[in-house]
Amino acid sequence: MGVRGLAEGIILQSMADLWDEREKEASIAFFKGKDFTACAKTAGMSLNDQIRLLNMVKGVIDQNQQKKEPLQQPKRSQKKVFRELTAS
Repeated sequence: MGVRGLAEGIILQSMADLWDEREKEASIAFFKGKDFTACAKTAGMSLNDQIRLLNMVKGVIDQNQQKKEPLQQPKRSQKKVFRELTAS
């Protein structure tokens, strides 16, 4: 796996971490900080792609704050999605 794949993996793991109570705050900090921008550029994401992803992250965060309860797990296993997206 090259540097681009590693950057993509970091972004995907941070997305998955939004559903893990132990990692959620660190994930939010990643998306709010310069680390996301650096990984996104390395992964080859356009500015429009970055904005779309950040809007999606904001939606997940807002949904969680409105409900005041833990986020529900997505239907597909996060590890399975990660493996599918990073398989070469």
